[in-house]
Amino acid sequence: MPADGRTARGALPVARVMVAVRLAVALSVVLLLVADDDARRHLPLVVVTLSVASVYAIVVAANPHWELYASPAAWLLTALDATFTLLTIATTGAAASPAVAILVLVVTAAAIRLPLGPTVALAVGLGVTYLAVAVLVDPEFTSRQERWLQGLWWTGYLLLTGLLGASLSRLVEREREAGIAARVEAMAEHAAAGEERDLRRRLLESYQSQQDGLAIVLHEFRTPVLSLRVLARELAADGTLAPADREAGSRLIAEHANHLSDMLDALGDVAASRRPAFGTGRSRPVELRALVLASADAAGLRPPRLRVRFDDELAVTTDPQRFRRVLTNLLENAARHGEGKPVDVEAEVTGGRLVLRVLDRGSGVDAGNLAKLTGKFTAAGSNRGTAGLGLWIVEQIVQALGGRVGFRNRPGGGLVAEVEVPVA
Repeated sequence: MPADGRTARGALPVARVMVAVRLAVALSVVLLLVADDDARRHLPLVVVTLSVASVYAIVVAANPHWELYASPAAWLLTALDATFTLLTIATTGAAASPAVAILVLVVTAAAIRLPLGPTVALAVGLGVTYLAVAVLVDPEFTSRQERWLQGLWWTGYLLLTGLLGASLSRLVEREREAGIAARVEAMAEHAAAGEERDLRRRLLESYQSQQDGLAIVLHEFRTPVLSLRVLARELAADGTLAPADREAGSRLIAEHANHLSDMLDALGDVAASRRPAFGTGRSRPVELRALVLASADAAGLRPPRLRVRFDDELAVTTDPQRFRRVLTNLLENAARHGEGKPVDVEAEVTGGRLVLRVLDRGSGVDAGNLAKLTGKFTAAGSNRGTAGLGLWIVEQIVQALGGRVGFRNRPGGGLVAEVEVPVA
């Protein structure tokens, strides 16, 4: 990965261009040897230099990622480019060598690979070294004045090339980084907007669910309350009711009281289902068998009709209050629709998750309606229960606990309700 964050995918096309230029330079030196008699003055040395440089160019061509900005290999490649170029100049005419133009390419490539400071330092170093080569190597080719002029001239232009090339390279890089930052910011804003829309949608759904729940519960409360008013008025009128009618009225008041108690339980369940599944501080170790028996007792289901089929010592860590509401609703549903037959409770802990099943021997449910059992205000049978909210509440609480609930028909008749929740 490049030091400044430039991606390999974005820099490789430039690296391949630099590789192609290096191979073209090696080919141009071959043409120089063929066309220029003076370039063959030190033929053995220039052939050795060209051969090694060509092998080097081919190796780099096979590994273009070495050219990437500020990578460790980029510094080595810059040093090798400079070395081979200076050797080629020294062996093909020194101050009079046409290969001196290659130095401009070396500095330009360095400006692409390296930061500004090292690029300028390289340009100055190449210029000074070329000046020494021009003055000291093959002085008979040109006059002293011309050698000094050539050395100083190219030194100055190499410095200017380094400054301009590095500045342009950094400008392009900053523009590219700014573009990437703008795209990242736009993506972050888009994601935030999507999250905000999703949160708004979930809040609206939650609000609507609460409104629906309140509407149905208010409706369910209205009927027994009105009936209680009438009964209370009639019972208060002494002598107007026969003893049998008074006894029937008392029973009806008791039934209405039980129904109102069920409705209050439903309201409590709705409130529990809206709590988050984390951070409640209410999870604690509980003996599952004791919790099942207490829940079954609240649902009016007791042994021998209730059959608990798991290890007596099975203990789990969960929120006992909310899980008890789940068990109570499921056992109450099984007792109501089980046609008086035994209700089995099975449980096991696997991989940190409790799987609990409540199995009855009722008439079951049509396969097409199994998925609808947890819908709001859905009654599985003719009995009203808690306003058709019982299994919907079960699903809400189980989801708040981080689990799932499912239903399937039992072989031989009946229904299987399966709850899976994470436990410790």
